[in-house]
Amino acid sequence: LKSQSWSLTACADPPLAMAVPLNNSTVGSLKIPVPSYDRAAVRPGIVHLGVGGFHRAHQAYYTDAVLSRGGDDLQWGICGVGLTKFDEAMRDTMKKQDNMYTLVSRGATTEAMVIGSHCEYLYAPEQPEEVLQRLSSPDTKVVTLTVTEKGYCLDLDTGALDKGLEAVQKDLATLKAGGAGLLTAPGFLVGAALRRRAEKAAGVAILSCDNVQGNGEKTESAVLEMAELAGGEELKKYVHDNFTFPNSMVDRITPATTQAVKDLVKSDFGIEDLWPVAGEDFIQWVIEDKFPAGRPAWDQVLGGTCMFVEDVMPYELMKLRLLNGSHQAIGYTGVMSGYRLVHDAMADPSLLKFITSYMDCTTGAVPGPAGIDLEAYKVKLRQRFSNAAVADQLLRLCEDGRNRMKVACLPCLADLKPETARPFAAVVAAWILYLTAAADNKGAEFKMSPEPALGEFQAQAQQAVEDPDAGVGPLLEAAFPGSSELLATVELPATCAKLLTQMKAGKVAEVCAGVCGA
Repeated sequence: LKSQSWSLTACADPPLAMAVPLNNSTVGSLKIPVPSYDRAAVRPGIVHLGVGGFHRAHQAYYTDAVLSRGGDDLQWGICGVGLTKFDEAMRDTMKKQDNMYTLVSRGATTEAMVIGSHCEYLYAPEQPEEVLQRLSSPDTKVVTLTVTEKGYCLDLDTGALDKGLEAVQKDLATLKAGGAGLLTAPGFLVGAALRRRAEKAAGVAILSCDNVQGNGEKTESAVLEMAELAGGEELKKYVHDNFTFPNSMVDRITPATTQAVKDLVKSDFGIEDLWPVAGEDFIQWVIEDKFPAGRPAWDQVLGGTCMFVEDVMPYELMKLRLLNGSHQAIGYTGVMSGYRLVHDAMADPSLLKFITSYMDCTTGAVPGPAGIDLEAYKVKLRQRFSNAAVADQLLRLCEDGRNRMKVACLPCLADLKPETARPFAAVVAAWILYLTAAADNKGAEFKMSPEPALGEFQAQAQQAVEDPDAGVGPLLEAAFPGSSELLATVELPATCAKLLTQMKAGKVAEVCAGVCGA
């Protein structure tokens, strides 16, 4: 698998005296790379649900490079769709900037370019009919999604469609009534299926780009179940026979856009961009090759950093368990050690030692893809985490910790032994401390990131901190139901209780370093 640390063209000119707003009338005067293709000739062949920072730094960037090839590749423009009321600000920004934005790449140098691959933006709460028309258009051959795991409306414990969700119930009623006022991603996809079936349109690929294991399979499960509930077995069969749901692995660290990023774009590149996006100078994409109506040549651009393969799972597990799992490991230990930025935590020798150990232990649970040097991959990960230019927030990594650990960390334990599971126990201990503390080891207060499931185990977390030996086991059972046998096999509750007791005395980083090599 290739990776790329590319160089755009940095702005060599001195900062402009006055920044200009980004739109069609100003883009030609900018001193950074801008779309080289005729944007007026671009046709939307992709519909993307959920236009956020990661999509704009990843899939839209690949697509912009494809459009730069010109000719037939101009059929692959993106129609962005905002599904929720929170997308109104993105709708307004895209409208004001003629669907363009600045992409900042942060590595050894900070560089920028203008992305123009979006040729349309629809706001579903006010334009549901237009969204359905675009999804069911014969020109639409690929639908991509970044809606977060919650956006697929699945019960995280059973994997089935969560029929108790109000939005799901409303969408089912709307679909049965033949209406357009849908609310969810699965609802819109089933609505599109109804229309495509009636119009005898060709098949379409539904490509999830969320950081979810088996993202294609989960999308398919949600859509098929909603199709059956809304239109019976016939509609379910139509979706099964005409839609494909490729799995994919996506990778690029993309922090939320801050005012500092906007200020940088203005001062260094002379652009008044309402919502730029910044990411690291590394990017990868691995996609299961299942596209019934053709696909963009993503694998032919950006140095071959996108691959189409038969089986994504080895790549997915490598990234999920080594990168995402390590993000959980550095998140709680870093915050509780007094840091707020990932690269600052990585500069702490004790935490660097701990993360190295965590990765080494995890390797035993990673079926590495053929031709991949896992040792080199881990070294590269630590370099990426240490990239000060990205300025990634530790608290961003701590959000929804229970579910993230459930996906990225706990499955590894089945392939480990008690001694190699010790770093995992340290992560859980730091998480428990993080859930219950108002301040870190240095006395600095912090605001805990959203933990949607906290109500299910908040009381047990407090009891675990007060009495680790008696409280850790009940907490783990409440937070990770059904996993008691797995956790006991690697002696995680007992180890976690011991480490939590040590962490309560302070010096979380030193405690974590102490588990290494044990």
